[in-house]
Amino acid sequence: MNPLRLRGPDTGGRGQKGTQPTHLQTTGRLNGLRIRLALLLTALNVMGLAGMGTVAMVVDQQQRDGLVRAELERTARTAKALLYYESGALRLDRLFADPASKGPTAVHVYEGTRTDVRLVFAYPSSLPVIAPEVLRGLARPVWQGRGELAATVTSVGRRSRLLAVPFSHAVTGAVSGTIVVAVDLEPVQRAHRRLGWILFTGGAVFTLLAGFGGHLLARRGTQPAVEALGQQERFVADAAHELRTPLTVIRALSEAAIKDPGQQSQALRQVLRSTERLADSVEALLMRARLVAGLRELQRQPFRLDQLAEEVVTETVQPPHTAAVSVSPTVASGDPTLVRIAIRNLVHNAVRHGRTGAEPATITLVVTAGMVMIKDAGPGPGPSPDGRPAQRFRSDAADGTGLGLTIAQWVAELHGGALRLHPAPGGGTAATMILPDEPPPDRR
Repeated sequence: MNPLRLRGPDTGGRGQKGTQPTHLQTTGRLNGLRIRLALLLTALNVMGLAGMGTVAMVVDQQQRDGLVRAELERTARTAKALLYYESGALRLDRLFADPASKGPTAVHVYEGTRTDVRLVFAYPSSLPVIAPEVLRGLARPVWQGRGELAATVTSVGRRSRLLAVPFSHAVTGAVSGTIVVAVDLEPVQRAHRRLGWILFTGGAVFTLLAGFGGHLLARRGTQPAVEALGQQERFVADAAHELRTPLTVIRALSEAAIKDPGQQSQALRQVLRSTERLADSVEALLMRARLVAGLRELQRQPFRLDQLAEEVVTETVQPPHTAAVSVSPTVASGDPTLVRIAIRNLVHNAVRHGRTGAEPATITLVVTAGMVMIKDAGPGPGPSPDGRPAQRFRSDAADGTGLGLTIAQWVAELHGGALRLHPAPGGGTAATMILPDEPPPDRR
Protein backbone atom coordinates (compact mmCIF):
# COMPACT_ATOMS: atom_id res chain seq x y z
CA MET A 1 0.00 0.00 0.00
CA ASN A 2 1.19 3.46 -0.80
CA PRO A 3 -0.02 6.66 0.84
CA LEU A 4 -2.30 8.90 -1.12
CA ARG A 5 -0.46 11.90 -2.50
CA LEU A 6 -1.79 15.41 -2.17
CA ARG A 7 -2.12 17.15 -5.49
CA GLY A 8 -1.64 20.58 -6.95
CA PRO A 9 -4.27 22.63 -8.76
CA ASP A 10 -3.90 20.59 -11.94
CA THR A 11 -4.67 17.22 -10.32
CA GLY A 12 -7.26 15.72 -8.04
CA GLY A 13 -9.89 13.05 -7.67
CA ARG A 14 -8.95 9.45 -7.97
CA GLY A 15 -7.29 9.42 -11.22
CA GLN A 16 -4.65 11.20 -13.16
CA LYS A 17 -1.68 9.34 -14.51
CA GLY A 18 0.79 12.17 -14.13
CA THR A 19 1.26 14.76 -11.44
CA GLN A 20 2.93 18.13 -11.72
CA PRO A 21 4.72 19.46 -8.63
CA THR A 22 3.07 22.48 -7.13
CA HIS A 23 5.33 25.53 -6.79
CA LEU A 24 4.88 26.71 -3.23
CA GLN A 25 6.00 30.32 -3.03
CA THR A 26 5.51 30.54 0.73
CA THR A 27 7.63 27.45 1.28
CA GLY A 28 10.34 28.99 -0.88
CA ARG A 29 10.27 32.15 1.19
CA LEU A 30 10.59 30.11 4.39
CA ASN A 31 13.56 28.27 2.94
CA GLY A 32 15.11 31.65 2.19
CA LEU A 33 14.35 32.70 5.76
CA ARG A 34 16.23 29.64 7.02
CA ILE A 35 19.31 30.64 5.06
CA ARG A 36 19.10 34.25 6.25
CA LEU A 37 18.72 33.15 9.87
CA ALA A 38 21.72 30.84 9.56
CA LEU A 39 23.80 33.60 7.94
CA LEU A 40 22.73 36.09 10.59
CA LEU A 41 23.68 33.67 13.37
CA THR A 42 27.02 33.02 11.67
CA ALA A 43 27.69 36.76 11.27
CA LEU A 44 26.87 37.38 14.94
CA ASN A 45 29.18 34.54 15.95
CA VAL A 46 31.97 35.91 13.75
CA MET A 47 31.63 39.40 15.23
CA GLY A 48 31.45 38.03 18.77
CA LEU A 49 34.45 35.74 18.28
CA ALA A 50 36.44 38.51 16.57
CA GLY A 51 35.75 40.86 19.47
CA MET A 52 36.60 38.28 22.11
CA GLY A 53 39.69 37.20 20.18
CA THR A 54 40.91 40.78 19.92
CA VAL A 55 40.40 41.34 23.63
CA ALA A 56 42.17 38.04 24.42
CA MET A 57 45.15 38.98 22.24
CA VAL A 58 45.43 42.45 23.78
CA VAL A 59 45.18 41.08 27.32
CA ASP A 60 47.71 38.34 26.52
CA GLN A 61 50.14 40.89 25.07
CA GLN A 62 49.79 43.12 28.10
CA GLN A 63 50.35 40.18 30.45
CA ARG A 64 53.43 39.03 28.56
CA ASP A 65 54.82 42.57 28.50
CA GLY A 66 54.25 42.75 32.25
CA LEU A 67 56.05 39.44 32.80
CA VAL A 68 59.01 40.60 30.69
CA ARG A 69 59.18 43.88 32.61
CA ALA A 70 59.02 42.05 35.95
CA GLU A 71 61.80 39.66 34.89
CA LEU A 72 64.02 42.55 33.81
CA GLU A 73 63.42 44.43 37.06
CA ARG A 74 64.10 41.31 39.17
CA THR A 75 67.38 40.62 37.38
CA ALA A 76 68.45 44.27 37.61
CA ARG A 77 67.72 44.38 41.35
CA THR A 78 69.61 41.15 41.94
CA ALA A 79 72.65 42.34 39.97
CA LYS A 80 72.57 45.69 41.77
CA ALA A 81 72.54 43.95 45.17
CA LEU A 82 75.55 41.84 44.22
CA LEU A 83 77.75 44.81 43.35
CA TYR A 84 79.86 46.33 46.12
CA TYR A 85 82.91 48.58 46.58
CA GLU A 86 86.04 47.58 48.42
CA SER A 87 88.91 50.02 48.92
CA GLY A 88 87.23 52.33 46.43
CA ALA A 89 87.15 49.69 43.70
CA LEU A 90 84.03 48.09 42.22
CA ARG A 91 84.01 44.37 42.98
CA LEU A 92 82.19 41.90 40.66
CA ASP A 93 83.08 38.52 42.22
CA ARG A 94 79.64 38.03 43.75
CA LEU A 95 77.99 38.79 40.43
CA PHE A 96 80.22 36.27 38.67
CA ALA A 97 79.32 33.59 41.21
CA ASP A 98 75.57 34.20 41.35
CA PRO A 99 73.26 32.18 39.03
CA ALA A 100 71.24 35.32 38.31
CA SER A 101 74.04 36.53 36.06
CA LYS A 102 73.90 33.33 34.02
CA GLY A 103 70.12 33.04 33.49
CA PRO A 104 68.06 33.73 30.37
CA THR A 105 68.43 37.48 30.90
CA ALA A 106 71.58 39.20 29.68
CA VAL A 107 73.42 41.44 32.20
CA HIS A 108 75.84 44.26 31.32
CA VAL A 109 77.53 46.45 33.91
CA TYR A 110 78.96 49.80 32.92
CA GLU A 111 81.15 51.78 35.37
CA GLY A 112 81.40 55.51 35.04
CA THR A 113 84.72 57.18 34.33
CA ARG A 114 85.64 60.82 34.19
CA THR A 115 84.13 61.29 30.73
CA ASP A 116 82.06 58.20 29.84
CA VAL A 117 81.06 54.71 30.88
CA ARG A 118 83.08 51.57 30.29
CA LEU A 119 81.90 47.96 30.16
CA VAL A 120 83.20 45.96 33.16
CA PHE A 121 80.88 42.93 33.04
CA ALA A 122 78.92 41.26 30.25
CA TYR A 123 76.86 38.09 30.16
CA PRO A 124 75.08 37.99 26.80
CA SER A 125 73.16 34.74 27.56
CA SER A 126 71.49 33.37 24.40
CA LEU A 127 70.42 36.78 23.18
CA PRO A 128 71.18 37.89 19.65
CA VAL A 129 74.21 40.14 19.42
CA ILE A 130 73.26 43.68 20.38
CA ALA A 131 75.54 46.40 19.04
CA PRO A 132 77.83 47.78 21.79
CA GLU A 133 76.92 51.35 20.87
CA VAL A 134 73.25 50.54 21.52
CA LEU A 135 74.02 49.27 25.00
CA ARG A 136 76.38 52.14 25.79
CA GLY A 137 73.89 54.63 24.35
CA LEU A 138 71.31 53.43 26.87
CA ALA A 139 73.76 53.23 29.81
CA ARG A 140 75.27 56.69 29.36
CA PRO A 141 72.16 58.87 30.06
CA VAL A 142 71.28 56.71 33.09
CA TRP A 143 74.79 57.27 34.51
CA GLN A 144 74.37 60.96 33.81
CA GLY A 145 71.33 61.05 36.11
CA ARG A 146 68.28 60.53 33.88
CA GLY A 147 66.98 57.64 35.97
CA GLU A 148 65.85 54.25 34.69
CA LEU A 149 65.38 53.82 30.95
CA ALA A 150 63.70 51.08 28.93
CA ALA A 151 63.92 50.43 25.21
CA THR A 152 63.07 47.81 22.57
CA VAL A 153 65.70 47.19 19.91
CA THR A 154 65.91 44.94 16.85
CA SER A 155 69.09 43.06 16.07
CA VAL A 156 69.60 40.38 13.44
CA GLY A 157 65.88 40.43 12.79
CA ARG A 158 64.96 39.71 16.43
CA ARG A 159 63.56 42.07 19.00
CA SER A 160 64.97 42.49 22.49
CA ARG A 161 63.73 44.39 25.51
CA LEU A 162 66.32 46.42 27.49
CA LEU A 163 66.20 48.03 30.91
CA ALA A 164 68.93 50.30 32.27
CA VAL A 165 69.09 51.11 35.99
CA PRO A 166 71.73 53.13 37.90
CA PHE A 167 73.79 51.87 40.84
CA SER A 168 75.46 54.13 43.42
CA HIS A 169 78.77 54.29 45.28
CA ALA A 170 78.40 52.87 48.77
CA VAL A 171 80.26 55.78 50.43
CA THR A 172 79.45 58.87 48.42
CA GLY A 173 75.98 57.81 47.31
CA ALA A 174 76.60 59.23 43.86
CA VAL A 175 75.65 57.35 40.70
CA SER A 176 78.74 55.44 39.72
CA GLY A 177 77.47 53.29 36.86
CA THR A 178 74.65 51.55 35.01
CA ILE A 179 73.33 48.00 34.90
CA VAL A 180 71.73 47.11 31.53
CA VAL A 181 69.65 43.94 31.42
CA ALA A 182 68.10 42.54 28.24
CA VAL A 183 65.75 39.72 27.27
CA ASP A 184 64.97 38.17 23.87
CA LEU A 185 61.31 38.81 22.90
CA GLU A 186 61.17 36.15 20.18
CA PRO A 187 59.97 33.28 22.46
CA VAL A 188 57.36 35.58 23.93
CA GLN A 189 56.15 36.72 20.51
CA ARG A 190 56.18 33.15 19.24
CA ALA A 191 53.88 32.06 22.08
CA HIS A 192 51.69 35.11 21.43
CA ARG A 193 51.40 34.24 17.73
CA ARG A 194 50.65 30.62 18.59
CA LEU A 195 47.81 31.78 20.80
CA GLY A 196 46.51 33.91 17.93
CA TRP A 197 46.51 30.94 15.54
CA ILE A 198 44.78 28.77 18.12
CA LEU A 199 42.09 31.40 18.61
CA PHE A 200 41.69 31.86 14.86
CA THR A 201 41.50 28.13 14.13
CA GLY A 202 39.17 27.47 17.03
CA GLY A 203 37.01 30.42 16.05
CA ALA A 204 36.82 29.25 12.43
CA VAL A 205 35.83 25.73 13.46
CA PHE A 206 33.31 27.08 15.96
CA THR A 207 31.87 29.42 13.32
CA LEU A 208 31.44 26.56 10.86
CA LEU A 209 29.81 24.38 13.50
CA ALA A 210 27.65 27.26 14.70
CA GLY A 211 26.60 28.07 11.14
CA PHE A 212 25.75 24.44 10.45
CA GLY A 213 23.97 24.13 13.78
CA GLY A 214 22.13 27.40 13.17
CA HIS A 215 20.96 26.12 9.81
CA LEU A 216 19.75 22.89 11.41
CA LEU A 217 17.98 24.81 14.18
CA ALA A 218 16.38 27.19 11.68
CA ARG A 219 15.37 24.24 9.52
CA ARG A 220 13.94 22.36 12.46
CA GLY A 221 12.24 25.46 13.85
CA THR A 222 10.57 26.37 10.56
CA GLN A 223 9.86 22.81 9.38
CA PRO A 224 6.41 22.67 11.01
CA ALA A 225 5.54 25.99 9.37
CA VAL A 226 6.88 24.79 6.02
CA GLU A 227 4.85 21.59 6.21
CA ALA A 228 1.73 23.41 7.39
CA LEU A 229 1.98 26.12 4.74
CA GLY A 230 2.77 23.60 2.04
CA GLN A 231 -0.25 21.53 2.99
CA GLN A 232 -2.34 24.68 3.26
CA GLU A 233 -1.36 25.90 -0.20
CA ARG A 234 -2.06 22.52 -1.75
CA PHE A 235 -5.36 22.35 0.09
CA VAL A 236 -6.33 25.84 -1.05
CA ALA A 237 -5.42 24.93 -4.63
CA ASP A 238 -7.61 21.82 -4.48
CA ALA A 239 -10.40 23.76 -2.77
CA ALA A 240 -10.33 26.55 -5.34
CA HIS A 241 -10.63 24.03 -8.15
CA GLU A 242 -13.24 21.92 -6.37
CA LEU A 243 -15.46 24.90 -5.61
CA ARG A 244 -15.02 26.38 -9.05
CA THR A 245 -16.20 23.19 -10.78
CA PRO A 246 -19.76 23.00 -9.35
CA LEU A 247 -20.20 26.74 -9.77
CA THR A 248 -19.24 26.44 -13.42
CA VAL A 249 -21.67 23.52 -13.83
CA ILE A 250 -24.49 25.43 -12.12
CA ARG A 251 -23.93 28.44 -14.34
CA ALA A 252 -23.79 26.37 -17.52
CA LEU A 253 -26.95 24.44 -16.59
CA SER A 254 -28.77 27.64 -15.66
CA GLU A 255 -27.86 29.28 -18.97
CA ALA A 256 -28.97 26.13 -20.85
CA ALA A 257 -32.29 26.03 -18.95
CA ILE A 258 -32.96 29.67 -19.81
CA LYS A 259 -32.33 29.01 -23.48
CA ASP A 260 -34.35 25.75 -23.55
CA PRO A 261 -37.28 25.79 -21.07
CA GLY A 262 -37.99 22.14 -21.89
CA GLN A 263 -34.77 21.10 -20.19
CA GLN A 264 -35.44 23.02 -16.97
CA SER A 265 -36.56 19.99 -14.94
CA GLN A 266 -33.46 17.95 -15.76
CA ALA A 267 -31.23 20.98 -15.35
CA LEU A 268 -32.67 21.74 -11.92
CA ARG A 269 -31.97 18.18 -10.76
CA GLN A 270 -28.37 18.51 -11.91
CA VAL A 271 -28.12 21.92 -10.27
CA LEU A 272 -29.40 20.39 -7.04
CA ARG A 273 -26.74 17.67 -7.12
CA SER A 274 -24.03 20.24 -7.78
CA THR A 275 -25.39 22.42 -4.97
CA GLU A 276 -25.28 19.49 -2.55
CA ARG A 277 -21.73 18.78 -3.54
CA LEU A 278 -20.84 22.44 -3.13
CA ALA A 279 -22.47 22.51 0.32
CA ASP A 280 -20.46 19.45 1.40
CA SER A 281 -17.24 21.06 0.21
CA VAL A 282 -17.99 24.35 1.96
CA GLU A 283 -18.89 22.51 5.18
CA ALA A 284 -15.61 20.62 5.15
CA LEU A 285 -13.61 23.75 4.35
CA LEU A 286 -15.26 25.73 7.14
CA MET A 287 -14.69 22.93 9.61
CA ARG A 288 -11.01 22.76 8.73
CA ALA A 289 -10.66 26.54 8.81
CA ARG A 290 -12.20 26.70 12.29
CA LEU A 291 -9.82 24.04 13.55
CA VAL A 292 -6.75 25.67 12.06
CA ALA A 293 -7.77 29.12 13.36
CA GLY A 294 -8.37 27.72 16.85
CA LEU A 295 -12.08 28.60 16.80
CA ARG A 296 -12.90 24.95 17.41
CA GLU A 297 -10.92 22.53 19.50
CA LEU A 298 -10.26 19.03 18.27
CA GLN A 299 -12.74 16.97 20.31
CA ARG A 300 -10.73 13.90 21.16
CA GLN A 301 -12.85 11.25 22.78
CA PRO A 302 -13.40 7.50 22.56
CA PHE A 303 -16.16 6.46 20.14
CA ARG A 304 -17.41 3.37 18.34
CA LEU A 305 -15.74 3.52 14.95
CA ASP A 306 -17.73 0.57 13.58
CA GLN A 307 -21.10 2.11 14.47
CA LEU A 308 -20.14 5.50 13.05
CA ALA A 309 -18.98 3.98 9.76
CA GLU A 310 -22.19 1.90 9.46
CA GLU A 311 -24.33 5.00 10.01
CA VAL A 312 -22.44 6.91 7.30
CA VAL A 313 -22.85 4.05 4.80
CA THR A 314 -26.56 3.71 5.61
CA GLU A 315 -27.14 7.43 5.11
CA THR A 316 -25.00 7.75 1.96
CA VAL A 317 -25.52 4.57 -0.04
CA GLN A 318 -29.07 4.75 -1.39
CA PRO A 319 -30.74 2.47 -3.95
CA PRO A 320 -29.99 1.43 -6.58
CA HIS A 321 -26.47 1.36 -5.07
CA THR A 322 -25.69 -1.34 -2.51
CA ALA A 323 -23.23 -1.79 0.32
CA ALA A 324 -21.81 -4.84 2.08
CA VAL A 325 -20.72 -4.27 5.67
CA SER A 326 -18.13 -6.33 7.54
CA VAL A 327 -17.28 -4.76 10.88
CA SER A 328 -16.08 -5.78 14.30
CA PRO A 329 -16.61 -3.80 17.50
CA THR A 330 -13.93 -1.12 17.41
CA VAL A 331 -13.28 1.81 19.75
CA ALA A 332 -11.25 4.70 18.34
CA SER A 333 -9.96 7.88 19.96
CA GLY A 334 -10.47 11.14 18.11
CA ASP A 335 -13.03 13.64 16.86
CA PRO A 336 -16.10 11.71 15.68
CA THR A 337 -17.43 14.69 13.71
CA LEU A 338 -14.30 14.94 11.59
CA VAL A 339 -14.03 11.19 11.18
CA ARG A 340 -17.65 11.13 9.99
CA ILE A 341 -16.87 13.78 7.35
CA ALA A 342 -13.81 11.83 6.17
CA ILE A 343 -15.68 8.51 5.89
CA ARG A 344 -18.61 10.22 4.14
CA ASN A 345 -16.20 11.69 1.57
CA LEU A 346 -14.70 8.26 0.94
CA VAL A 347 -18.14 6.67 0.57
CA HIS A 348 -19.26 9.46 -1.79
CA ASN A 349 -16.14 8.90 -3.83
CA ALA A 350 -16.82 5.14 -4.02
CA VAL A 351 -20.49 5.64 -4.97
CA ARG A 352 -19.68 8.14 -7.70
CA HIS A 353 -16.71 6.35 -9.22
CA GLY A 354 -16.83 2.78 -7.97
CA ARG A 355 -18.87 1.37 -10.81
CA THR A 356 -18.61 0.41 -14.44
CA GLY A 357 -20.67 2.35 -16.92
CA ALA A 358 -24.25 3.06 -15.81
CA GLU A 359 -24.51 0.09 -13.44
CA PRO A 360 -25.16 0.80 -9.75
CA ALA A 361 -22.20 0.94 -7.46
CA THR A 362 -21.43 -1.89 -5.06
CA ILE A 363 -19.15 -0.97 -2.20
CA THR A 364 -17.78 -2.92 0.76
CA LEU A 365 -17.12 -1.46 4.20
CA VAL A 366 -14.58 -3.19 6.44
CA VAL A 367 -13.87 -1.90 9.95
CA THR A 368 -11.25 -3.45 12.23
CA ALA A 369 -9.11 -2.11 15.06
CA GLY A 370 -7.80 1.30 13.99
CA MET A 371 -8.74 0.88 10.32
CA VAL A 372 -11.62 1.69 7.98
CA MET A 373 -11.48 0.31 4.43
CA ILE A 374 -13.97 1.12 1.68
CA LYS A 375 -13.76 -0.99 -1.47
CA ASP A 376 -15.62 -0.57 -4.73
CA ALA A 377 -15.93 -2.56 -7.94
CA GLY A 378 -15.10 0.19 -10.40
CA PRO A 379 -12.08 0.41 -12.67
CA GLY A 380 -8.89 0.13 -10.62
CA PRO A 381 -6.17 2.76 -10.58
CA GLY A 382 -3.37 2.41 -13.09
CA PRO A 383 0.31 2.82 -12.31
CA SER A 384 1.72 6.32 -12.17
CA PRO A 385 5.14 7.29 -13.62
CA ASP A 386 6.77 7.21 -10.17
CA GLY A 387 5.43 3.74 -9.33
CA ARG A 388 2.71 4.89 -6.95
CA PRO A 389 -0.96 4.20 -7.68
CA ALA A 390 -2.44 6.91 -9.83
CA GLN A 391 -5.84 8.45 -9.18
CA ARG A 392 -8.64 7.19 -11.33
CA PHE A 393 -10.59 10.34 -12.15
CA ARG A 394 -9.59 13.94 -12.61
CA SER A 395 -11.01 16.70 -10.46
CA ASP A 396 -11.69 18.75 -13.54
CA ALA A 397 -14.57 16.37 -14.28
CA ALA A 398 -18.03 17.53 -13.34
CA ASP A 399 -18.05 15.47 -10.17
CA GLY A 400 -14.34 15.18 -9.37
CA THR A 401 -13.45 14.32 -5.79
CA GLY A 402 -10.01 15.77 -5.28
CA LEU A 403 -11.09 17.89 -2.31
CA GLY A 404 -12.96 15.03 -0.66
CA LEU A 405 -9.89 12.79 -0.69
CA THR A 406 -7.70 15.68 0.44
CA ILE A 407 -10.00 16.34 3.41
CA ALA A 408 -10.09 12.64 4.26
CA GLN A 409 -6.29 12.49 4.25
CA TRP A 410 -6.06 15.63 6.37
CA VAL A 411 -8.47 14.16 8.95
CA ALA A 412 -6.47 10.92 9.08
CA GLU A 413 -3.18 12.78 9.55
CA LEU A 414 -4.76 15.06 12.15
CA HIS A 415 -5.48 11.93 14.18
CA GLY A 416 -1.95 10.62 13.71
CA GLY A 417 -2.93 8.16 10.97
CA ALA A 418 -2.84 8.03 7.19
CA LEU A 419 -5.01 7.53 4.11
CA ARG A 420 -3.97 5.03 1.45
CA LEU A 421 -5.50 4.45 -1.97
CA HIS A 422 -4.55 1.15 -3.58
CA PRO A 423 -5.89 -1.47 -6.00
CA ALA A 424 -8.42 -3.82 -4.44
CA PRO A 425 -8.06 -7.59 -4.83
CA GLY A 426 -10.13 -8.68 -7.80
CA GLY A 427 -10.27 -5.19 -9.28
CA GLY A 428 -11.52 -1.83 -8.18
CA THR A 429 -10.08 0.51 -5.61
CA ALA A 430 -9.73 0.28 -1.83
CA ALA A 431 -9.42 3.43 0.28
CA THR A 432 -7.95 2.63 3.71
CA MET A 433 -8.02 5.18 6.52
CA ILE A 434 -5.82 4.28 9.48
CA LEU A 435 -6.69 5.71 12.89
CA PRO A 436 -4.35 4.84 15.79
CA ASP A 437 -5.83 3.58 19.03
CA GLU A 438 -3.84 6.03 21.17
CA PRO A 439 -4.56 9.80 20.98
CA PRO A 440 -1.82 11.47 18.93
CA PRO A 441 -0.14 14.76 19.91
CA ASP A 442 -1.95 17.94 18.97
CA ARG A 443 -1.42 18.48 15.22
CA ARG A 444 -3.02 21.22 13.20
